[in-house]
Amino acid sequence: MIHPPRLPKPFPATESELFLPHAHIFQSVMSGEDYNNLHAPGLIIEQVKARKLQMLRTNLPGLRIVDSILDTCEFSGSEWEKGFFRRVVFQGCRLMGTQMLDGIFEDVEFINCQMESATLVSSKFKRCRFSKCVLRKAVFDGADVSGVYFTDCDLTEANFHQAKLIGADLRTSQIGGLRIGVDEIRGAIIAPHQTLQVIGLLGVLVKDIAPPEDSFSDN
Repeated sequence: MIHPPRLPKPFPATESELFLPHAHIFQSVMSGEDYNNLHAPGLIIEQVKARKLQMLRTNLPGLRIVDSILDTCEFSGSEWEKGFFRRVVFQGCRLMGTQMLDGIFEDVEFINCQMESATLVSSKFKRCRFSKCVLRKAVFDGADVSGVYFTDCDLTEANFHQAKLIGADLRTSQIGGLRIGVDEIRGAIIAPHQTLQVIGLLGVLVKDIAPPEDSFSDN
């Protein structure tokens, strides 16, 4: 079970605060702010509802987001190394080419997000779901996505080299050209119609057995 963001009711929204290094943004409603190219290490975002933020190419090492909903935000080309995300919903966001290396994701949902070529190397996921996301050529090298739900996602040519996928559910996703090996695929959940596709990804050729030739010849 994925736990949703813990937001107070009614939501005691405060005025929008500036994103600055080591700032703690708490119980804020944000819409349309432009933080493109921001460099702000140690930024903390907690109990925030944000919509249509412009945060292209941001550099936010040590970013921490907790109990927040991020709707239709632009995060493409950003670098968020060693981030921590707990009970967060990314909905309709763009994270194309975004680098989230060594991140920790707990109870996080990505819904209808564009994440082509996103890099999540060595990240750890616990109770997480990607739903209707474009993850073409995304890089999960060394990541632990055990138990993660990939629901109706496009994982074409995504890379799972040395990743852990025990219990990861791929049944409803497109997995053509997935870069994965025998060790990585062990324990993952696939649908029957994906079996031949997975075998092909592992380099195994499947051929029909030719009928035996007639051993008798006419005299």
